[in-house]
Amino acid sequence: MNLFPENVSTYGQELESLFWSILVFAGVAFVLSLFLLLYPLSPSSSKPARKKEYMTGESKRRYKLIATALGLLLVGNFAILYVEHHTCAEIESTSSKTDVHIGLIARQSNWIFVYPGPDGVLGTSDDVVVDNGNNPVHVPINANVIFELPSQDAIRSFYIADARLKQDSLPGKTIIHWFIITKPGKYDISCTQVRGLLRPKMINFVQAETPEKYKHFTDSLYNQNKIASINK
Repeated sequence: MNLFPENVSTYGQELESLFWSILVFAGVAFVLSLFLLLYPLSPSSSKPARKKEYMTGESKRRYKLIATALGLLLVGNFAILYVEHHTCAEIESTSSKTDVHIGLIARQSNWIFVYPGPDGVLGTSDDVVVDNGNNPVHVPINANVIFELPSQDAIRSFYIADARLKQDSLPGKTIIHWFIITKPGKYDISCTQVRGLLRPKMINFVQAETPEKYKHFTDSLYNQNKIASINK
């Protein structure tokens, strides 16, 4: 049984492997700790009960036990950091290659999607803004999508479970991240920050499609934006 939804991103498998590594390590540590905690409390029929005594924890023997426990904890933490370093460094670094550049603006009630205009540069006067909760954000498959993630009002979270992508957005700061989706489809966008009654409206979708369909979508978007500008 797979605990996760289908992986459709390039780095999803690495994150799954990292998850299982940490889970196994933490699980073993938890079982050992639980055993060491409960075993002295269990009754033993082969030995007579020891007389109760008040322990201050100041003896050298108990200092050694505490130091050993802290040492094992420290080694375990460094082991986890070592295992996760490569994966996290690769995912958190922003690639210099940009196939698609889009803006994802978080707002308390919905997501706002910003596409670069015909010049292909985000942040210029011909950008196309889609402020409609019913419209998914379109991206091409097998393309390095660089997105800018600011927030207008509160801390939000851009989460695509199928792509193993979760990134918080912060007011006053624009976070830049990337993903590559490898399979066409419609994938849920969720906000994992519980804030306010309008949180359910933060649910939207990523529409991953072939490069040909994506070009058709952007051409149609540019034409609609041009007509809207003329009508103004």
